[in-house]
Amino acid sequence: MNEALEKWSVPLLAQLLPRHMQIIFDINLFHLQDVERKFPGDRARLARMSLIEEGYPKQVRMAYLAVIGSHKVNGVAELHSRLVKTDLFPDFVDYFGPSHFTNITNGVTARRWLLQCNPALAKLITETLGSDDWLHDLAKLEQLTKYAKDKAFQQQFVACKQANKKRLCDYITDTLGLRTNPKALIDVQVKRIHEYKRQWMNILGVIFRYLQIKKMSPADRKRLVPRLSVFAGKAAPGYYIAKSCIRLINAVASVINVDKDVCDYLQVAFLPDYSVSLAEVIIPASDISEHISTAGTEASGTSNMKFALSGGLILGTWDGANIEIVEAIGEENAYIFGHLTEDVPRLRAQHSLGQTQYPAELLEAIDFIRSGALDDPGVFEPLISTLFEGKDYFNTVAKMGRFSSDRAVMQYAEEIWNVEAIKVPNAGA
Repeated sequence: MNEALEKWSVPLLAQLLPRHMQIIFDINLFHLQDVERKFPGDRARLARMSLIEEGYPKQVRMAYLAVIGSHKVNGVAELHSRLVKTDLFPDFVDYFGPSHFTNITNGVTARRWLLQCNPALAKLITETLGSDDWLHDLAKLEQLTKYAKDKAFQQQFVACKQANKKRLCDYITDTLGLRTNPKALIDVQVKRIHEYKRQWMNILGVIFRYLQIKKMSPADRKRLVPRLSVFAGKAAPGYYIAKSCIRLINAVASVINVDKDVCDYLQVAFLPDYSVSLAEVIIPASDISEHISTAGTEASGTSNMKFALSGGLILGTWDGANIEIVEAIGEENAYIFGHLTEDVPRLRAQHSLGQTQYPAELLEAIDFIRSGALDDPGVFEPLISTLFEGKDYFNTVAKMGRFSSDRAVMQYAEEIWNVEAIKVPNAGA
């Protein structure tokens, strides 16, 4: 994500950390001298690889500083490692060589995410395998495959899952005052609230499912598998769209959970104050866990590993560590959908040009939000606009700084006139 590739204003750093700024300038000088030696005469490459991005104001490319200051650069998942080399730092691959960039996929510890948070399943695994060696050598879990068709093992596994589901439902009742069905299919998405992680898409799916159930006859409803959709996660303090998504999830829950036609077949719970301790309650209880980030945006993700470790089926996109998990467990044991990373730029371009064809199901869900059935519809318009407005007029304003006449005059003063600015007393009076 671009937001993770931090850039800091040179004037700001020079004011707050003047010595650090001097050191960065020195590092950049030596760095560019070496680049020039390796690629003589390639001025465009020097500009691309400089730690200082030209503009007004100039900015320090912190990611570049990290690359040249590191012994190795790791991508934390195979897909991300490839994108690091091909999309983010191709010039640095040429400069350092491919060996400077590596891939070590993230992992999780079974001692916390199985033994501690799911002790019943951990006990079953230990008894089945005859020892707890798997806690220190997780590859030994593969021995469980020969018990996959064993009826006794299956029954004990399901019993562990059911106990965890009851624990989560009790927690939901205690926290939200919502009585839920522990025998329902528990569909979970718990992670940081962000547009690229697409809780927005998930709740749109919940709305559409609600509308479909409302249209069904009582007899048809009784044939449904009851579903409990669980959300949890935090949004950054100033992230308005993410907070709007949380508000929408809670608004949807407040309607669905009291609708007597639907609440026996669909419920929604947003659990506040998400933490590791809460994750230890939620993760063992999941039947399905959603990892549906836009392809090419999730570096790795580890919650998918935690859910899979407790027997939660993954509903996911071709992104992050989902790809490697599916390679390990088999595509038939996960629900993977959506476009590949290579398709995303073309789809974004089509959307920007207004060529997107919106499915009727999506438009039906949006119409429901705009109907006022959930809340004042105007509250959710900024969220809705992220789907339909391909050209972001907010960004056209936000990115106009470089076109200031003040910037032009300052550049003339620094680069041509060789004069320094002076402060004029009471200039703003």
